[in-house]
Amino acid sequence: MITIISGSARPGSNTLRVAKAIKRIIEEKTGMKSSVIDFAPYDIPFYNGQDLQPGQLSAFQQDVADAMSRSGLIFLLSPEYNWFPSAEIINLIHRFGTNSFKNLWEDKVFATCGVSSGRGGRMPAVQLGYVVNKLLNVMNLHSVVSPKMFESQFTTKALNESGESLGNTEYDKGLEQFVDYNLTLFRKTHPEVQV
Repeated sequence: MITIISGSARPGSNTLRVAKAIKRIIEEKTGMKSSVIDFAPYDIPFYNGQDLQPGQLSAFQQDVADAMSRSGLIFLLSPEYNWFPSAEIINLIHRFGTNSFKNLWEDKVFATCGVSSGRGGRMPAVQLGYVVNKLLNVMNLHSVVSPKMFESQFTTKALNESGESLGNTEYDKGLEQFVDYNLTLFRKTHPEVQV
């Protein structure tokens, strides 16, 4: 299974547009089902809140845990806020990055994408890769952070609210290459999966 995490809690966000576009491309190319985690109902407590406990998760938290644990390829998308990823996606990594949830991070390929309404997206993609690599290192897990990232620039001029192309051929080509590369990497690391 493939999961696409749309790390913006804003309803109908630009990040969700990109997540829907990635889902569309995956399903057109492979026929494989993928799931999109929309952060609109986000309720993961921040660091000063309660720790997450398996068996005591909210519906949203359980959806995230189930999708990540079943997936071998996880796309992590974040809007760019002042050159940083969203607080929500960093918090998800922090709160689920514990021994209780090791299965969410083991034997996976992680692909990162930053989203902007203008020029931007690079820093969230780079920073997400950095923090996930650090987590995998500290927890001694056997997963890969893909070197192929995507910067979704001028997103509203490239994709509509359903994630359909608005005809920007350069954008479409870049997004398709990002998805293709990571599907290939997923196939190489999980040869038993038919993608």
